[in-house]
Amino acid sequence: MKKVLIVDDSLDIQASLKFLLEDEGYTCHGVVTPDAAFDYVSTQEVDLVLLDMNFTQDTTRGKEGLAAISQLMQIDPLLPIVVMTGWATLDLAVNALKQGAADFIEKPWDDERLAHSIKVHIEKRADRQDLVRLSAENERLKKTQRSINFVTQSEHKQRVLAQLTQLAQSEMNILLTGENGTGKSYYAQYIHEHSRRADGSFISINMGAVSDELFNSELFGHKKGAFTDAKEDRVGAFTLASNGSLFLDEIANLSLRSQAKLLQVLEERKYTAVGSHKVLENTARIISATNSKLHDAIANQAFRQDLYYRLNTVEVEIPPLRACPEDILPLAERFLSQFSHNYKKPLASLMPCAVKALKQYEFLGNVRELKHMMERVVFTCANAKVFASDLALNNASDQSLHSTTKSTSVIPENHDLTLDEIVEQALFSRLAFHGGNVSKAAKSLGLSRSAWYRKMDKYE
Repeated sequence: MKKVLIVDDSLDIQASLKFLLEDEGYTCHGVVTPDAAFDYVSTQEVDLVLLDMNFTQDTTRGKEGLAAISQLMQIDPLLPIVVMTGWATLDLAVNALKQGAADFIEKPWDDERLAHSIKVHIEKRADRQDLVRLSAENERLKKTQRSINFVTQSEHKQRVLAQLTQLAQSEMNILLTGENGTGKSYYAQYIHEHSRRADGSFISINMGAVSDELFNSELFGHKKGAFTDAKEDRVGAFTLASNGSLFLDEIANLSLRSQAKLLQVLEERKYTAVGSHKVLENTARIISATNSKLHDAIANQAFRQDLYYRLNTVEVEIPPLRACPEDILPLAERFLSQFSHNYKKPLASLMPCAVKALKQYEFLGNVRELKHMMERVVFTCANAKVFASDLALNNASDQSLHSTTKSTSVIPENHDLTLDEIVEQALFSRLAFHGGNVSKAAKSLGLSRSAWYRKMDKYE
């Protein structure tokens, strides 16, 4: 409930204003001096101040009121102040507005005019607060985002990057497809950085981890008190990505119910935060990604065809690492350098036997698997030298990934692994065993799809 502070030395006027405003749904608090108002605004949350212009020192010229406006604005620059006086003059009204007052009301006031003014300026305050929060969040996101610099010697990948560079200049929605671990989120950020929206925010959200119950709140935001756990306002992904790019990862994992909501926003380009009546415009560019075969999902009525056509103005397939073998060693060396620096370890180097093993290994987990492998060996190798045994690879001849007989584990016998590393390898191995099918991999481990994605997020 919005709170109005009434600053007037007449208790009768305070009582009349409280009667009117409480009937309009506001909470009211009254004080009789500007000093009391300063103390109250400094310690309490106030949405609007109704300020009389004349007090005991000066009952007609409004000097105390003008001074109070300036001091209140110093305490809270976004606080709307509606001034009231029975000694109204044009000069006083102009001076009050110059000092920062939101409106000027003559006494005796018109109830409807006053109520409308309060409503309008409280809504404007909320909008300004949202803008300040959004600007701060955007600045924070920009500072945490890293510039994407791809390492590639592969002609295949270079052609993909050239295509994405060209597409980035358009406003088309782009659908990225490809296997798990190919780095689709990095390609999405690459598109953003090479677009005309690069100064805006790049917001990424994993749709596989968003339940139907949280969909509206995550995507569109909510107002404080909109539901039981809404203890404060939340800015949704669409708002954060305004005039920027919104990356919807694992789009195929949305339920049909959530797909319908997303389709409506993409078609109408409008949305509303939960608990708000204000209609907001969607100005975000949509980049989405999936490792699923959407045509099969459409045929099985698990994915809406109309949403598919909204998302894939153009579709780009990201190649797996095994299709770009020239990139394996440069990527491995880059990851080794990165993790050696991050963990303050000596710069690790690949021995010839490790190089040979990497070239022969089939990375079904793609770049993600290679990245985590290099992170692990920074800790497990001796004297900063990485040998084939440090890579903990299975022999190609007996990899269960290629076996038709299921085994309970494909984790190598390495007693130096931490519990997190064992869990991580189990997830990737099980996913590879099931050919990248998340539903089967999750079910085989007794996990729901959302629980699976939460665990995968933990390991990037």
